[in-house]
Order: sequence, then C-alpha cells, then structure tokens
Amino acid sequence: GHTPAPPPIPMSSPVSASPPAAKDAGAPRRPVASPRSPDQPKRSGAFTFLVRLAGILLLMAGASSAVIYWPRLRTHVSALSQLALPSERAPGNPEPRPATAPTPSESVSVERSPDSAREPAPPAHPSMPLPTTFGVYALNEGQLQELKPVPGKIPDRRVAISAAINTPSATTLTSGDVNFIVFRPDGSIEASVTEVRVVAKVSRSMGVDASGKAAIVNAGDSWVIRSMSYPYKVGPVEDQQRMLLLQPEQDGFTLSPGRYIVVVKGIGYDFTVAGTITDPNQCVERINAANGAFYSPCPPPR
Repeated sequence: GHTPAPPPIPMSSPVSASPPAAKDAGAPRRPVASPRSPDQPKRSGAFTFLVRLAGILLLMAGASSAVIYWPRLRTHVSALSQLALPSERAPGNPEPRPATAPTPSESVSVERSPDSAREPAPPAHPSMPLPTTFGVYALNEGQLQELKPVPGKIPDRRVAISAAINTPSATTLTSGDVNFIVFRPDGSIEASVTEVRVVAKVSRSMGVDASGKAAIVNAGDSWVIRSMSYPYKVGPVEDQQRMLLLQPEQDGFTLSPGRYIVVVKGIGYDFTVAGTITDPNQCVERINAANGAFYSPCPPPR
C-alpha cells in the first residue's frame, strides 16, 4: 500500500543572465532612434516664428517703399512715355499741335467733307436764278427781271421800220451784259427767229404846217423797231425742260445804252439799257409827207 510517487519534474537548465539577443546575433540590427531631447520642439517653433516675422517685415517694408516712392516713379514713367511718343508718330509731323476739341462749325465741316470729296458735276449756271411763272426774263447782274411784250406783231427784218410805239419801256437794266430765260409751257422756240432788235427813238419830226411851210417839231415819246439786230444763241437750262437760255453768239458782247426788244415766237419783249445813248442806230428822224411817213438816221452830233 504504498502511494505511487509523482513523476519527477524535469528541471530546466539554469536561466542565464545574458540577454536573449545572444542567440540572434547573426540577424541585422534595426537603427534605433535616439530619444529626442525635450528642448528640440521649442527650437523649431522659434525658428518658424522668426521666418514668418521676417517675411511680414519685408512685406511691410516693400509696401512702405512703394507708397513713399510712387510719385517719383509715376513721374519717371510719364516722362519716358512722352519721350517714346515722337518715335511712334509719323515722320511728317515732328511737332504736332495738341489736339483741341472741335468747334461745332469744324465738326460740321468734317462731317460734310465726304460729300465735298465726291465733287459732283457742277450745274451749267449754279448761281443763276430761275423764274417760277411762264414768261420771258432778262438776266442782268445776277437779277432776274420779267419783260413785258410790246403791242402788235413784230415786223419781219425785211421791213426797215415798224409802226410807232408811243409808250416808254417798262423794264430798265443796269448794264448791257444780259442773257434771257424763256419759260414756256411747251418749252420750245424757233432758234432761227430769236434775236435782239434795236428800238430807235424818234428825235424829231419834219412836216408841213397849215400855211404850207416846212416845220420841225419834237416827236415826243415815240419809238420805232428797226430791222438791225444782234444774234443770240439758244441753249437748255439744266434740269429745266421748259426753260431755254438765250446768250450772245459772240462771247463778251454787251448791248450799248438804248432800247431793245428780244423777239420770241414773233412777239417782242421790251427793255432799256441804262446810260447815255451814243449808238447812232438808236436815233431816227421822221418826215411826214402826204403819202406817208419816212424815217432817216439822225445826223451825227456837231
């Protein structure tokens, strides 16, 4: 009855005091970071603060310099720009005048310059006034004067002297430089019978008194149309289909002082050129005979 003894507990070898790393001596060791000192974070924070402070100070210094030196810099920039302008301008204008605001009249002229540059064909008579009612008009010294017809039909040029006209002329012109404008509903006349005829003043009349003796008396207001005439050419008036312009065939021709009629369609239109009469054709004498009246030129003045 002995109780069996428990099996003996195997005894391990005595624990060695050496560290276990001895059996891993062949493996490479990992670098072990050295423990930070407690003063290192404080140093890095101070360095960052100094960098930021230096940047802020630099920005403030730059802004202060810009504020202080900006007027001078702006003056230099404007001077350089003014020096650069002449090289950019055209060589033909070395010293251009400063531009000024155009006045209203100048602006109008500038706006109208494209129309004037077209240079349209000028009218034949740009300054010539035109009539507004039908009739025959004298154009003298830039003025338009209507001519009144004389009574009766104008005799043919083969007839030397017409019947007497006892009324003075209704129209007087200041000079003999005269053209005529004919304004008719049909707008046509016969150029072959368009002329200016002389109307002579009867200076005196010779006759026989009651006793049978010759007597010379003043003829009073009496004129006759003579056969002598001055040719005028007929031309159109631009843009006026019913108007015709009569001008002397000879350039520069002027009528001498005296009375005349312009014959249009067989009707004489009367006018007088002012001035002292010197043309002998403007004067006739009349001889009253039993078989009619006869006319002769006035004798030359003594």
